[in-house]
Amino acid sequence: MASLMKLFTTGAALQQLGPAYTWRAETGLGAALTADGRLNGPLYLRTGGDPGLVIERLQWLMTQWRQAGLTHIDGDIVVDRSAFVRPEHDPGAFDGQGLRPYNAGPDPLLLNQQATTVILRPGASGDWEGSIEPALAGVRLRLSLNAAGTACQAGRAGLTLHVAPLTERPPRAGDATAPLREWEVRVQGTLSPACGELTWPLLWQGDGPGDHAERLLRATWQQLGGSWRGRLREGVWPANVAVWRGQTSPPLAQTVRDINKFSNNVMARQLLLTLPQQPGTTLFTARAHLEQSVQRALPSGECDAGNLAVDNGSGLSRTEGSSARCLGAWLARLWRSPQMPDFVASLPITSVDGTTRRWTGAAGHAHIKTGSLDGVMGVAGYVLGQSGQRYVVVAVVDHPQASQARAWLNAVLEWVRNDAPPSRTAQAAASQN
Repeated sequence: MASLMKLFTTGAALQQLGPAYTWRAETGLGAALTADGRLNGPLYLRTGGDPGLVIERLQWLMTQWRQAGLTHIDGDIVVDRSAFVRPEHDPGAFDGQGLRPYNAGPDPLLLNQQATTVILRPGASGDWEGSIEPALAGVRLRLSLNAAGTACQAGRAGLTLHVAPLTERPPRAGDATAPLREWEVRVQGTLSPACGELTWPLLWQGDGPGDHAERLLRATWQQLGGSWRGRLREGVWPANVAVWRGQTSPPLAQTVRDINKFSNNVMARQLLLTLPQQPGTTLFTARAHLEQSVQRALPSGECDAGNLAVDNGSGLSRTEGSSARCLGAWLARLWRSPQMPDFVASLPITSVDGTTRRWTGAAGHAHIKTGSLDGVMGVAGYVLGQSGQRYVVVAVVDHPQASQARAWLNAVLEWVRNDAPPSRTAQAAASQN
C-alpha cells in the first residue's frame, strides 16, 4: 500500500487522541541559575516524542531560556527519551538512500526531523556560494563547483554530495572533555548560474543516534548568544526538578495535515509510537495497538490479520500493507466519525496542493492520498461526483511497472467524478437512507 498506510495511522490518531491533542517540550534546571546567567549543572529536556519540533520552534524555546536569564550552560543537556523506546534504525536499509530525509527514523527527541539543507546560490563574482541551514555545530560545507554554461540543464542532477568526518572520533568521556568530531559536506560538479538558488535536503547521520540533535542544539544556542561547555546525554528527568520553561506544539489536526498533505514518513512513524499513550512504548506494542484499533472499529472480517499488517505506520516498508477492501472500509468509517472534517482536510486536493498538485483526475473535487514505491502506485480518499454523491475510492497497482500507472489512476478518479446524475427514484431512496 506504500504511503496509503498513513491513512490508518493518522485516522486512528485523530479518533483516539483528538484533533486538539498537543505535545509539550519542557526544560528543567539541575542547579540554581547564578546572577550572571550561568547554570553550573545539567539542563533537562524532554519533548514527549513531538513529530513537528522544527528549527523555528526550537529557536523559540531557546529564546525563552535567554529571556529567563540563562546565558552559560556549564553542564550537560540531559535528554529524557522515555516517551517511547527508540527502535533500531538504519536509514540506508530500505533503499540504499541513507542521506534522503524520507528515510529518517523515529526518536523521542526528533529535532527538525533530523534533517538539514545544503543551499547553493550563484555569487556576484560568478562563483557559487553555499550554506547549511539550519547550521550544525562542527559541520562545514566545501564547494568544488565549476560555474559553466548559460542554460540550466542538469541542475542538481549533475552534482555529487559526500559527507565524511575530518578527524578521528575522540573517546566519549561522559563529560565536557570529549569534543564533537568535525565533519565535512562536500558538493562538487558543474553547475550553471542560470539554475539560480538550489536546495539539497540532507538526512544527518554523523556519529550515530543523537548526533544531529546535539549539533543542532549547540549551533542554535550559539547563534542566540549562549555558550555550552557540556555534552548531550540521555538520562531520566529527576522527580524533584520542576518544569522551568516549556512550549506547546501545534494541535494534532495540523500535524496530521503535514503528514498526509506531504506524505511525511518520520512524522507518521513518531505518531504511531505516540498512539498507545504509554511511556516506554515499543514498536511491537505500537503496531499491535494500531491493528487492533482498526479491527475493533470495523465489522468482523473487514480488516482481519489477513487484510492488514502494520510495520512502521508510514508505508515505507515491504511488509506493511492492507487489502483495498480494508482500507475502503476504514475510510468509510472515518467519514462517519466526528473527526471527519479534520481528517478529510488533511488529504491533498487533486490539482491543488500536496502530493496531488500535479494530478489531473477529478481536479479540485477529490481529497486523495497518494502512495508510491518501486513497484507500487496507488490512490485512496474521497471523490465528489458531479451528481453530488461522494465516493470512497481505493485503487492500487502492484507491478514492476507501476510507475507508469498514473494516467490510469487519474482516469479512475475522473471516471468516479463523472458519475451519471441519479434518477428521481434514486434521489428519493437516498434521502430516506
